[in-house]
Amino acid sequence: MRRLRLFTLGLMLAALTPPALAEGCLAPGDWWQHGSVTEASRVMARAAAQDVVLIGERHDQMADHRFELHTLAGLAAHRDDIVIGLEMLPRRAQPALDAWVNGELSEDELLRQSRWDETWGFEAAMYLPIFHFARMNRIPLVALNIAPELRRRLADEGFDAVPPAERHGIAPPAAPSPAYRQRLRAVYDAHPLERPFTTFLRAQLAWDTAMADALARASAGGKLAVGIMGRGHMQHRDGVAHQLDKRGVHHQMTLLPVPADSCRPQTPGLADALYMLEASPAPKAGFMERLDTG
Repeated sequence: MRRLRLFTLGLMLAALTPPALAEGCLAPGDWWQHGSVTEASRVMARAAAQDVVLIGERHDQMADHRFELHTLAGLAAHRDDIVIGLEMLPRRAQPALDAWVNGELSEDELLRQSRWDETWGFEAAMYLPIFHFARMNRIPLVALNIAPELRRRLADEGFDAVPPAERHGIAPPAAPSPAYRQRLRAVYDAHPLERPFTTFLRAQLAWDTAMADALARASAGGKLAVGIMGRGHMQHRDGVAHQLDKRGVHHQMTLLPVPADSCRPQTPGLADALYMLEASPAPKAGFMERLDTG
């Protein structure tokens, strides 16, 4: 009986232990670029030479936020003129971000003045290391987003119906690529809403183009603007990357952390460079919920 219990326990532990990656397969810590493993120094050097770098995240995964912090440190080692853009906060939070970087606010004051809890549905503790990194190095933080009420208005009425002064001077979005439209349609069809798809699409484009507008302005004068955002806004160089390109910002690079749960990345073209993370649980909030409530 004792041997049977030990054997059973062994089977259970084996089931919980991830299988070793086969020889030649990607492992946590590897960068994957152009179909092969690439040295981190080469990825950082190339990224640092851009005008804009987009980093995608799964909002509720701490490993993704650690990756962001490490990547920001690598980029800052190459450039003294870096700016960090955050999807998490709308433009009305900019004074709070400026005061934080200048050392004028405590953590509690930053969260209260930026209205973090009512604006963003994920724990501030996951993002605070990035805030502290920016403050320690006096790196400007830029609020990339727009208020939910403005996004709803742009979705319901359209850009042309909202005066430029009431939309922060943001130019109307370029038409999405057919592939991006198709992916958004699939998301919409899987989670039907009372709103028609055209309204949902306009909301997403307003979100993308607002962030692209803020990053384009932040990169003016030769600065390196690094945008941190949900992966759905930058995968396949769609979303924000597409809107930036249509605004003349062509020197850009997309970076994405992905779980190293297979020998090779299964979906080609997700980003310009992929970083392999240890496998982690699936996000708690679905892509649709984040798009709809933003």
